[in-house]
Amino acid sequence: MESRLDRIEKGIEKLFDGIAALQESQAKTDEQLNRTDEQLSKTIKKLDDIGRQLGDLGLVQGEVAEDLFFRNVRYLFKEERDLIFSDVKRNLKKKGSGEYDIVAVNGDAVLVIEVKNKLQNRMVDNFVEKKLPKFKKTFPEYRGRRLFGGIGALVVKDAVGRYAEKAGLYVLTQTTEGGAGLINRKNFRAKEFS
Repeated sequence: MESRLDRIEKGIEKLFDGIAALQESQAKTDEQLNRTDEQLSKTIKKLDDIGRQLGDLGLVQGEVAEDLFFRNVRYLFKEERDLIFSDVKRNLKKKGSGEYDIVAVNGDAVLVIEVKNKLQNRMVDNFVEKKLPKFKKTFPEYRGRRLFGGIGALVVKDAVGRYAEKAGLYVLTQTTEGGAGLINRKNFRAKEFS
């Protein structure tokens, strides 16, 4: 017959066995969590690398688009609009005030062109409502000239191109041959901005 003390000792033994099993299980869980943390850290690092690469790709695409339109602006406007620019500048900027992708001068007129990778309506609105109106304040040397706007993008959907045209902007995009072209309609008259 088992005494009360024997039963207590067996209970304590079971309790200690349970605690040992729990500690062993906790150790396995901790080890698994450490492996998961390592894996998560590696995944985060890979995602950061991918993000940097995509950012770099976007910058490169932006430079390609800017270069395409910069190199072709004189030709396009001479051939298609009979406008001859005496001076074309790229990345005209004033620290803390603004930056303009392409600025072309024709006698008493100046054409400011904003360049994007893929054109969207909100970009047109931002350029027309916010950026273009600040141009003459930022660069007072152009105050005496008439101001026109243009927007160029590697990708321009028809509806967005028409939206930009209705806003009074010249619209430039890449051609199917990889060159640059104006997609404004023949009867288009650019808006003069103040």
